[in-house]
Amino acid sequence: MAKILVTGGNGQLGKALQNILKDEKTLFTDVENMDITDKESIEKVFNEFKPEWLIHGAAYTNVDGCEENPEIADKVNRIGTENLAGACKKHNCRMIYISTDYVFDGKNQEPYTEEDTPNPQSVYGKTKLAGEKATIKLQDSYVLRTSWVYGDGQNFVKTMLVLSSKMDKVRVVNDQFGRPTFAEDLAQGIYDLVKNKPESGTYHISGGGKTISWEDFSRKIFEVAGKKTKVVGITTKAYFAQYPDKKIAPRPHFSVFSLEKSKKAGIKIIDWEDSLKIYVSAIS
Repeated sequence: MAKILVTGGNGQLGKALQNILKDEKTLFTDVENMDITDKESIEKVFNEFKPEWLIHGAAYTNVDGCEENPEIADKVNRIGTENLAGACKKHNCRMIYISTDYVFDGKNQEPYTEEDTPNPQSVYGKTKLAGEKATIKLQDSYVLRTSWVYGDGQNFVKTMLVLSSKMDKVRVVNDQFGRPTFAEDLAQGIYDLVKNKPESGTYHISGGGKTISWEDFSRKIFEVAGKKTKVVGITTKAYFAQYPDKKIAPRPHFSVFSLEKSKKAGIKIIDWEDSLKIYVSAIS
């Protein structure tokens, strides 16, 4: 039985990990019981719990909020991760850092591999990349990049279903492409990594299957839920033109990951359409 410390325990991934890791000795933390920006707070938890693994899922993930509050984004996403990496090194704890498609500029035509050079365009992406760099310096550490996550909490799928009960037609961005990731599948992939212990480094985990736009995803959500709501495509530029006074983070237009390395490492990849059916059925 592994001793696993999890940050971001109240988030979508954290809640999924609570289900997946139920047979392990696990401590789930959030800001109220471990402040990752405070080294003393981290040290207290590490001394008391003595983890063998850290799954670091806590982050400031509001991408537009990061543009408006870059100091907070840097404090949480970079400094917080550096603090945890330091604690892991001191206490001989293996670290798994959850990163994002936002570390890339989204200009690729082919799926991003783990060897592709990051080029973040947003404050969020830049601070998450800084967290990657702090993690990868550690021996036996892992960076797991993911994208388009939904699970137990506020998310795109729930938003679309709420809108479908109020509107006959919704406008959804049609020029951003990726694959959705069910938080339970991501959590299982992380657990596969803990159990299999493949070579340390960077891995990509997302839903498998075909590449889609947010417009396509919305249409599929309504289809699976049996909704009649019509989906109308709109460009990212036109969508955010509705908010002229708000700082908007640049979105990657292409967020598709190559998943071959993860598959070879024994990480199970689930088709996003299959997972969406399970999730919609569970919340309906």
